[in-house]
Order: sequence, then structure tokens, then C-alpha cells
Amino acid sequence: MTASPPGANLRGISLFLSAIFLFACLDTLAKYMTRDFHVMQIAWGRYVFSSVFLLALVPRYGFVRPLRSARPWFQFMRALLLAVVSLMFFTSVSYLPLADVTAIGFAAPLILTGLAHFVLGERVGIRRWLAILVGFVGVLVIIRPGFGVMHWAVFVALAMAASNAAYQLATRMLAGVDSAQTTIFFTNLVGSVAFSLLIPFFWSPPGLAGWAGLAALGFFGGLGHYLLIQAFSHAPASLLAPYTYTAILWVTFTGYLIFDQLPDLWTIAGAAIIIASGIYVFYREAYLRKTGRL
Repeated sequence: MTASPPGANLRGISLFLSAIFLFACLDTLAKYMTRDFHVMQIAWGRYVFSSVFLLALVPRYGFVRPLRSARPWFQFMRALLLAVVSLMFFTSVSYLPLADVTAIGFAAPLILTGLAHFVLGERVGIRRWLAILVGFVGVLVIIRPGFGVMHWAVFVALAMAASNAAYQLATRMLAGVDSAQTTIFFTNLVGSVAFSLLIPFFWSPPGLAGWAGLAALGFFGGLGHYLLIQAFSHAPASLLAPYTYTAILWVTFTGYLIFDQLPDLWTIAGAAIIIASGIYVFYREAYLRKTGRL
């Protein structure tokens, strides 16, 4: 294996952290805009304006190359799945605090590990199964079923986490089949077309501020995914993945600053359990890959 250039890992981490910050900005803005717009219109803006942003990159990659796929129908289904994930996320944050939905969403990598065992035949040992179980205890701590505090939108957030895990599994199955550029172009193209077909039924004429907000959603999403691609080209996924959890810091800050919402002790405790379980799974898988046992 070729050694990474000096500073490559640090560059990758910086790009990854920047992407997570942009996604937190997207999530915060989306929640703010649900006061005036239907979640379908917010999802439309996020995808259409991301596509506009990516079109600016076409001269760099060429117009045809990103659309060439060895598995176009699989790319289509994967992109459609992500569109559904986005819609469920926007729906859940319109009713629940950002930090709560983000923390529940952290269960996705744990679900992914379990799915990979059954779908890809990856061996999952007892230690990781226990970590997955502990992670789901963390989810239960956050939603507290049976205590009379659980909003119906929690089920949307849980479905979002499960669907996101399926989306990540599909992305893993495309690794080495299509380029990252092809995957991101399919993602935005399918989402843009799908939501454009539905938007006439949910359209609310936006003013100048509304258009600016919709465009900002696309900019945050498009640039965020572009920085992710760049981050993974500099540093290995096993190094970057745990930094995903920095999102909880950003959404806690913006949730308090803009919505005057702070996570309660139950959410903090549950998020800590999920994050600890997720980090253990990440490093356990990295160790097993390094030793050739995964």
C-alpha cells in the first residue's frame, strides 16, 4: 500500500469536518424554513440547487463521464432512497429538536453493520453485535417509549435512520463499480427530477428571502458532498467516519441559537451511548480489515 503524502490525513479530516459543518447548516436552515414551506418544497430546493451547483463542476469532469454507470438502475434506486431519507429527515426536524433527530440518525452506521452481515455476508462478531445492541439502548433512552413523551415524528426519524443505513449499504455496493462523481451526479439528478414532478402539488410562491433560502440549501448540500469526495481522496474512511459525530455539536449550538432548544439530559445520555457504540464499531472494523479478518 502506498503511503499517504505528508499532511494528507490532516487535509482529509479538515475537509470532512467542513462537510459536516455544511450539512449542519443545511439541516438548521431546513428546519427554519419549515415554518413557511412544505417539506416537499424544501427537499426540491435542496436537490435542484445542488444540481445547479454541480453543473458548475461539469467543465472539470466533462458532461458525459459522470453519467456513465456500470449499474444505472442500481444508481437510480439508491438515489431515490436518499431522496426519501431527505424527506423523512426534513419532516422529523419540523416537529422535533435538531439534536434529537441527529442523535437518532447516528444509529444508521450501527444498522448498516448488521445489514452488511446479512446482505454482503460480512462477518460480524459478538463484540460488534453487542455494540449494536448497546447503541439501540441509546436510541431507547432518547425516545423513552412508554413515558408519555414520544412524539409520532420519532417513528419518522427511526425510519430515516434505517433507510439511511440501506442507502449507505447501496453506496458501499457501488464502491469500485462507479466513480464518486458518477454517484453524486446520479444522486442529485434523480432527486431533482423526482421532487420536480411532485412540487406542483406543494408549491408556495417564495419571496426573495425564500428563493435565497432554497438556493442556500442546495449550496450547502452540493458543496458538502463535494468536500466529502475530496476528503475521502485524502484519508481513509475508517479515519474519517468517527468525525461524523461532531454534527451533534453544531446542531446543538444552532438549535439553541436559532430555536432556543437544548437537548435534555436523556438525549445527551442516549447520544453519548450511541456515539460510543458507533466509534467502537468503526475502530473494530478498521482493526479487522487491517488484520485481514474482515
